[in-house]
Amino acid sequence: MATTYEGAFLEPRSRRSRAQEPRIESPGAAGREPRSRASRTQRHPEFGIETRVPECATMVLRWLPVLCSLAAMNLLASETKKLTLISRQELYDRLANKHLLEGNRLEQLQNVPRGGVSPELLAKDCRSAFLNGRRASGLYAIQPKDSPPMAVYCDLRPDGGGWTLLQRNTRGNGVFSGPSAWSSYRSGFGNLTGDHWLGNELIYLLTRQNSFAVRFLLVDASGNEHRADYHSFRVDSEANGYALRLGDYSGDAGDAMTVTNETGTHDNMKFSTADRDNDRFPKNCAEEHGGGWWFDNCGSNFLNSHSDIYWRGLCGRDNPCIASSIMIQPGRKNCSTLPAPLPGDHYPIHTGSE
Repeated sequence: MATTYEGAFLEPRSRRSRAQEPRIESPGAAGREPRSRASRTQRHPEFGIETRVPECATMVLRWLPVLCSLAAMNLLASETKKLTLISRQELYDRLANKHLLEGNRLEQLQNVPRGGVSPELLAKDCRSAFLNGRRASGLYAIQPKDSPPMAVYCDLRPDGGGWTLLQRNTRGNGVFSGPSAWSSYRSGFGNLTGDHWLGNELIYLLTRQNSFAVRFLLVDASGNEHRADYHSFRVDSEANGYALRLGDYSGDAGDAMTVTNETGTHDNMKFSTADRDNDRFPKNCAEEHGGGWWFDNCGSNFLNSHSDIYWRGLCGRDNPCIASSIMIQPGRKNCSTLPAPLPGDHYPIHTGSE
């Protein structure tokens, strides 16, 4: 049986054409012009076959961007419904390290206004706060992924791009002269606006959410700043002894963290304290030096000292550094220069706490 093309399908010629089929007129249709079929003929550019494209399909394609926009708006609306507003005090009660805030002074938190805050809109780290327009260095409440909120000191100088402080030590201040137990270094100690150790557990929670870079900043005996940057930084969980993982070095302080010499290395070492010896030295390095650190045998640096802030090649017993700090931010190679297009990023940032 011979066939011919009609549309995109093969249809027998003997079949009664649609034009011959009886038409059922709707009431009131008498006297009106017959409706033309809502279709459009298109010729295939390669095979020359004519096909009919229903007008409804053309309309769907025409309205597709609008439908996608409506779907995006519905998604944004659903995210908006998830926002919760809590008071300052309730946020303070949730902070994992409120013991590092001096005197329960909630007004110190730059991004927590008196009217309260939505935890879903808190920055994940200080870099995120910087990208959302924050420029005043100080205390911030942040909410890392899958962790409780925490308070941190953010260095938001324009040339830095947003650093989260993990440690700050001023020689002879006394903050690092007392704590030496595993539990102290686990939960953190000191005052976030001054000298402190943020806490190994919080450092782990921070660094597991993204790829971070770290900066060890040292001030020598003459007051000059020196830096040692490592392009990746992570601290493992407590189950793995809060082991340190570092990447490539750059800076002017000298590499005293990943270099291997007669004192071993610090990279990939577990954290040691006076009551938990994880180093490879015959004695307990933390007990010998008076503080916790990623010791090996024992090592080429030690920044948690009360009296001697040591960085091999820069600061020693005869010329100890007078101050140190450790700060992190997401690695630039994995980060956009603009805020990530998440629903929360499109809401106005919280105003300061006047």
